[in-house]
Amino acid sequence: MKLCALASSLLIALTLLSACFGPDLPGAPQMPQLPSPRNLPGVEELLDQLPGFDLDLLGELELPDLSGIADLPQLVELPSLDVDGDAIAFAGPTEMRIEIGEFIRGTDIQLTGIVDGRAQFLFSGLRAERIAGDSLDFDGPWPNIAGVDYLLRLRVYRVTQEYVRAAGVHRLLIEGIQPIHQPAMTLQGAPLKLTYTGSASPGSQFNGTTFGYIGQAEQGAEISGIPSGDFPFRKTGDSLRWQGMLRPDLPSLFELRIVNYAESSVQVAGIVSLQLPD
Repeated sequence: MKLCALASSLLIALTLLSACFGPDLPGAPQMPQLPSPRNLPGVEELLDQLPGFDLDLLGELELPDLSGIADLPQLVELPSLDVDGDAIAFAGPTEMRIEIGEFIRGTDIQLTGIVDGRAQFLFSGLRAERIAGDSLDFDGPWPNIAGVDYLLRLRVYRVTQEYVRAAGVHRLLIEGIQPIHQPAMTLQGAPLKLTYTGSASPGSQFNGTTFGYIGQAEQGAEISGIPSGDFPFRKTGDSLRWQGMLRPDLPSLFELRIVNYAESSVQVAGIVSLQLPD
């Protein structure tokens, strides 16, 4: 994981608002030159904290370059959310290839056919035709697991004879979290990846994990919950990995880095991978 993962929530804005990444996707519409990411609110001071910072978040999330896709949904278009103390929410960009016959994962939206460049979908059993530039939205519970809600805002950007490609933003709300650290655990299948940012003051924990903050020391930020015999100190840019059960039915992996730390708090950011049912 490169240092860019430190600014995950802000990089989402860069990914989907500033469109400042590499070459265009084949066949995607051309975009005009857009302002520097430093012009986006809250970004300049963060970049100043992170020497050598680059913009490779798409690679961290295993996404293609989204810079050439016009009118992508933005995180600000997701409805506001109040998160209870025993819940956690993750949000970020997403991109997917949808084959004929497949459901969009986590939704009741199914691609049933493609005729003359027009994709035929079922939304909860209701027919809907989509072409490049059209939306694919979903709000509802994730199937086959309780207490998990999913919001998806996609824009179709390519329709072929065999599949559709779409990109946008999504958010996952998980209720009733009870994190248990299991360092030897491994995720199965294809986990859902989203960005994570968090902070902790001395004596408190990062939401969704059993790691917390003891305080600032000469060796760096002292992290609580580290297994006995492991070095507990991290400096700015250092990695911090937590894996285990977010709930008894939800394996997860947090791959984080320290953004900054002081006596009053420590900030972390990175990628969380969640093993959700199909």
